[in-house]
Amino acid sequence: MIFEKDSVFTVKITDMTNEGVGVCRIDDTVVFVIGSVTEDVCEIKIIKAAKSYCVAVIVRLTEPSPYRVDPECAVKQCGGCVFQNISYEYELKLKKSFVETAFKKAGVDIQVEDVITAGGTSEYRNKAQFPVFEKDGKIGFGFFAKRTHRAVAFETCRINPEEFSKIAQTVCDIANERGVTAYDENTGKGILRHIYLRKGSEGIILTLVINGRSLPFTDEDYKAIADKHKRVTGIALNINRKNTNVITGEEYVTVYGETTVYDKLCGMIFAVSPASFYQVNHECCEALYNKAGELLDAKQNETVVDLYCGVGTVGLCVAKNAERLIGVEIVPKAIENAKQNARINGIGNAEFYCGDSSIVKNIVKDPDAVIVDPPRKGLSDDVIAAITELKPKKLLYISCNPDTLARDLKKLSSDYRFDTTYPFNMFPRTGHVECVTLMTKK
Repeated sequence: MIFEKDSVFTVKITDMTNEGVGVCRIDDTVVFVIGSVTEDVCEIKIIKAAKSYCVAVIVRLTEPSPYRVDPECAVKQCGGCVFQNISYEYELKLKKSFVETAFKKAGVDIQVEDVITAGGTSEYRNKAQFPVFEKDGKIGFGFFAKRTHRAVAFETCRINPEEFSKIAQTVCDIANERGVTAYDENTGKGILRHIYLRKGSEGIILTLVINGRSLPFTDEDYKAIADKHKRVTGIALNINRKNTNVITGEEYVTVYGETTVYDKLCGMIFAVSPASFYQVNHECCEALYNKAGELLDAKQNETVVDLYCGVGTVGLCVAKNAERLIGVEIVPKAIENAKQNARINGIGNAEFYCGDSSIVKNIVKDPDAVIVDPPRKGLSDDVIAAITELKPKKLLYISCNPDTLARDLKKLSSDYRFDTTYPFNMFPRTGHVECVTLMTKK
């Protein structure tokens, strides 16, 4: 069937994507229906007709799905919380199906457990990066609209702590008083790019990302921010003068207090800098690390390697009782934090090295276990080759992307066996899901 733009059909939605878009079929053609929910019956209008699929919007909702709920957030344009219009129970079922589908597509036979959840669905994030924009001569902050770099203003965000938006507003108020301009990606002009906040149990770090060497703020301005928001323990400037959509540059300059935040996790204290990776959901992170530790079951006579170790959280939480713990991370400041975290928690068996994860084969031979927690793109072929050369008896994979997890397990399946993966809802109301999987050497 050839579809014409603006043609109207009555359909029943049969599924949803991980971007929160409903799916149906018309004469075997897949139609993605924006704003719809599984089991909605609705009239839809085609807004895009491609060769193999169509995109449509709802004209009239005839029979609402039993999975529908009223969205709790008034900001509809940012596109972050794609599942805010469905029940939380159905969100968990969907995410399990996303993981199952990823493995099925990759040809991997594995049992997928029910999605594990911990903590609430609101104000769970400990990190936020707000783009700064200019409107009517005034600076404001917000989020980028979905698939754009157009900033959308907001007053509160359901998944961020309420204090984050209040701190960001104070920064904008002072910036407007000082005549600060917002960075414009098109012209490369303007000074203030992003407001970046990171929270720990002991305070909040505020980082101002700038297109220059300094801001026209005084020391009194920085102190005023901290005085007004008592949880702010440190303020830094991040220098990013590149014409790029990468948020932060490599250089940080402390302008107030201490720009390391401390957090309590799994009974330990962790120092975290703005440049370091740290899981955004504290409660769910603890649940995931507890499961990871249970699966790894590190013994006192074992050597454990922690790749992509960040500030050392995974290795120190799940393998602190091993005879030797070796962490590798490419971010220098994160390695500094990892070494500091071992000292803070009295762990003397840990060593940390700065470099790409593939260097591990030059550091240790025949480790008993390897832990990997890569970015969304998964493991590179170099890292897989290094792991294969090390031949660990146990390989624990923590993943934030089911598709690359499935791909990598397929590559490793000739050397390792696995039977179960455990999904965790690290990012409630969004389309993301985290998984932890144990592999053992054949």
